Amino acid sequence: MPTSDPPPPRPGRDPGGRIAYLPPRAARARKLILRRQLGRGWIVASALFGVVILAAGVLFLARAGHPGPPWVRVAAVSALPAGTVTEVAGPAGQVVVVDRRDSGLRAFLAPPGPCPVRAAGAGFVRPCTGQRWDAGGAPAGGPAPPRLRPVPASLAGGDLYVDPR
Repeated sequence: MPTSDPPPPRPGRDPGGRIAYLPPRAARARKLILRRQLGRGWIVASALFGVVILAAGVLFLARAGHPGPPWVRVAAVSALPAGTVTEVAGPAGQVVVVDRRDSGLRAFLAPPGPCPVRAAGAGFVRPCTGQRWDAGGAPAGGPAPPRLRPVPASLAGGDLYVDPR
């Protein structure tokens, strides 16, 4: 008794019902074509890129989100009361004047003086010398004081960091 072969599958479908079935031989050929088109250089480059991204993530997590150099930690935010002007020790023998009035945070670099810089209206004053600055740090009166230089400030992990550049 002759055996009959099963009918061939309909075009575009495999016997399991999946769309765009490729027989095993064609699937192997497709993989070889892709491998040859991309080449080993692309595969190696993408692996190296993945390693670089992974290393950058590990370094970021190791720093716990704190900014790196040239940023310098100057104080814990808890030591800087809201609504006041506070002077704290800064980098390179200077002091950092932190203004937390209003709802923001601004930082200025200033030379050290015999007494700390305080708030005076919208500006700043060093009461023992009579030096005065306006809200932007420009000299506003008294003996000719050097300008208060605004510096970028960042809060990270409960600490204040400034970029003294």
